[in-house]
Amino acid sequence: LVLLFYGDLETMEGGHAEQQQARVLWKKGGMRLVPVIIANEISERIVSASVTANLIIYLTTKYHLGAASSAIIIFVYQAAANFLPFCGAIVSDALLGRYLMVTLTLFFCTIGSTLLCLTSVIPSLTPPDCALPNQNCSSPSAPQLLALCASLGFMSLGASGVRPCCLAFAEDQIAHWDTARKDRSLRSLFSWYYVSVGFSQMVAVTVLVYFQDRLGWNVGFMVSASTMALITLVNLAASPFYVKVKPQKSMWASLLQVVVVAVKNRHLTVPASNHGVQFHSIAGSSQLVPSEKMRFLNKACILRTQAGGTDNEATGNTSSWSTCTVEQVENLKSALSVMPMWSAMIVSFLVQSSSFGVLQASTMDRRFGTTRFEIPAGSISIFETITFTVWSGCYDPYVVPLLRTLTGRQRVLSLKQRMAIGVFLCIASMAVASAVEARRREAAARHGGALRMSALWLVPQYVLSGLSGAFGAIAQIEFYYAVLPKSMGSLVLALLFFGAGVANLVSTVIVKLVNVVTGNGGAAPWISDDLNRGRYDYYYLLLAVLGAIDLVYLVVCACIFDETVQNMSLEPGDAVEAEEMEKFHG
Repeated sequence: LVLLFYGDLETMEGGHAEQQQARVLWKKGGMRLVPVIIANEISERIVSASVTANLIIYLTTKYHLGAASSAIIIFVYQAAANFLPFCGAIVSDALLGRYLMVTLTLFFCTIGSTLLCLTSVIPSLTPPDCALPNQNCSSPSAPQLLALCASLGFMSLGASGVRPCCLAFAEDQIAHWDTARKDRSLRSLFSWYYVSVGFSQMVAVTVLVYFQDRLGWNVGFMVSASTMALITLVNLAASPFYVKVKPQKSMWASLLQVVVVAVKNRHLTVPASNHGVQFHSIAGSSQLVPSEKMRFLNKACILRTQAGGTDNEATGNTSSWSTCTVEQVENLKSALSVMPMWSAMIVSFLVQSSSFGVLQASTMDRRFGTTRFEIPAGSISIFETITFTVWSGCYDPYVVPLLRTLTGRQRVLSLKQRMAIGVFLCIASMAVASAVEARRREAAARHGGALRMSALWLVPQYVLSGLSGAFGAIAQIEFYYAVLPKSMGSLVLALLFFGAGVANLVSTVIVKLVNVVTGNGGAAPWISDDLNRGRYDYYYLLLAVLGAIDLVYLVVCACIFDETVQNMSLEPGDAVEAEEMEKFHG
């Protein structure tokens, strides 16, 4: 199948005359295929979110692992699922193309969800049940842990192509349209994408978690595996109608080429005035002195002109690793220019990655009023998802016009300001979580461990977390799309996931360090298997402090660094604001 699709890709996109190719593009693609492509990511997100939401319960009840050990496994799985999309974006843009990458990784995700389903169906793949509740429990064997890790590993591989490529692949379907029509459709595409992500989370933490909790793990995981198998077949059926853009095999090599050439030219002296040396910019100016920040990289495309020399040599294509084009240098500059803001948003992911709210909810009263209906513990994050979906869907059509009316300004919030608001809301979420956990712990102590405190006390922290994602994560995506060149489209979401992966690894280290330090001398660690003995409120407070430090760092980065905007249509505002939007000033 892989060879068949790759051959089909080459046949469609290679060797056609320009007129023939244009005619093919007009018959293929379009907005009619966008729902299918978005459905690919919705399915992967539903399966991944349903597993993540309830995985800590599955590990503690079926595999008899402790809370800290379970959290570390979840952090590692989330880190892999967030790191691999960065690699997937590189492979997609440089080698396979977006269609083939999405198709292959859908198969991987199907395999992973099927293996996870088998762990709940085949008794030998999980330890035997405890003789008494939470007593005399057998630890999982090496083959049992291997089967579990293999399933999570394949699901992480599934995320490596689906997450970074689906949005860019959907954009490929309308890339051949005229600019005005494409811009209108692009805004619609982004709105639908944000809503679909929220919708997938809602389905995952309600329907699938309910199946897992009420009908059994085997039924819940079987539904997930069936969903992935179905959407994989639908994607294959739609294959003849896709616009399949040929991968730009030189993009990532060209970025490396700039670094190599800059290192070779590091000893060259850049004159204060242009004595026989010309510097070129992507904007078209023929003689520019490079800025101090990027002087090292600008050495990569120094052209020593002689009598009769032309400027075309500086901008022409070259395969030599002794020099490179201005476009290559500018692409690397764009990628490096987003790094400060990217690094400043990592802690926001760290704060949002905590999965202990599910354990807290499992000890609390989860009934609605006097009804008998009880929310599954894994579904408590539905409030975060609803908040994210509603706010992201209402921001552009309702919130922005309202803010413009109130302030009298066309541009009300820049992307950097929205990211800062997202970090601030993360801090508020953890502060509220700490206060609620302290109250829950006190209530449990008063009633001898029998807790009747409502799980709805956890709602405020999840609402704040949802608002944080709606401000911070969405602003990040739009920021990267605005600054990075369109040829690096798959890198946009990959950067977002890569930051989340770094946060997951940092969370793993923090959990380990907190337990080692606080459990020293035989004392109960903060993150104890027994929530009533642990001090989860202190842990949340620690995350809030880290978030406050990060907010200061973000403000400094926003004030110091300026990034050139390349894709103007992604920044909200009228054409009147076009000149003011040349730079983001935070």
